[in-house]
Amino acid sequence: KFIIALSDGMGAGQMAAAQSKAAISLLEQLIEAGFDKDTAVRIINSVLVLQADDDSFATIDLSSVDLFSGKAEFIKIGAAPAFIIRHKGVEPVKAVSLPAGILNEIDMEPLTKKIESGDIIVMITDGIIDSFEASAAETSGEKELVKFLEGLESINPQEIADKILKKAYENWGGEPADDMMVLAAKVWSVA
Repeated sequence: KFIIALSDGMGAGQMAAAQSKAAISLLEQLIEAGFDKDTAVRIINSVLVLQADDDSFATIDLSSVDLFSGKAEFIKIGAAPAFIIRHKGVEPVKAVSLPAGILNEIDMEPLTKKIESGDIIVMITDGIIDSFEASAAETSGEKELVKFLEGLESINPQEIADKILKKAYENWGGEPADDMMVLAAKVWSVA
């Protein structure tokens, strides 16, 4: 299995960055220690709840791809939509939930998708969506981002992440109102 994860701490700047880094670091340690992803996310939530006096809330966006079957599970705890760029278009992957650290119990319903060779998974923080929302005349930020992704000609995940981040930065007029992060990963068959 191949796991990619992204976290966005509440707010912006150093404090939010520290929350995000701590959540991802703990997630990585728990998974490396042998915990399954669901248990790892629940433990992180419990840790954040215990630190609730400090407003320690963070989103958790986790994608786990079974490299043999192509089955991908997405766990989205307060996270912005993820996107699967396919040969046939762009598919948003989204769920509505509160960030980790707010409630003692979190509702996790993994979303399952079939990933095929050549698909690219793009995970973002809400600052990216908000930037596309700010630049949208009549549609949502999600629809604007889907349109932008459909117009990309690159199949290189690093180039795609760079282009999304550059466009989001431009959407904010060079002064982002929130932290922004993009993570892109491509899946391909070697057979």
